[in-house]
Amino acid sequence: MPYELDDDEFAIIIRPIDYTEEDGSDWQGNVETAIGMSDTCTIPVFISQHVMDIATMMSTFLDVAADHPEVYALVQQRRDKLLELYDDEDVPEQIKRPTVEKDGNVYRLDFWTKTKGEA
Repeated sequence: MPYELDDDEFAIIIRPIDYTEEDGSDWQGNVETAIGMSDTCTIPVFISQHVMDIATMMSTFLDVAADHPEVYALVQQRRDKLLELYDDEDVPEQIKRPTVEKDGNVYRLDFWTKTKGEA
């Protein structure tokens, strides 16, 4: 499942944390995030700075949503509206509508994404 960033690509990495059981049965939904960028960056510095700003804003979302459930609800509503743009007949079975469960300040996501290479 490795993915190697191409030139000028940025990535938000989401990693589950705080579980010890091999089957994950003790996982409480905690994650940590990181941001990566390719070794070769040929785009202008101001563009890469802006893209990094976007990535850090996106990676901050769950932290803010934990303190402000109305922000989570707003983003969830927008996401659901965007997903309605896809006709279910055109979407492969493995990427049907995502589900999100909220338990206190923990959000469990089952989300699809477009990937390149093996994922």
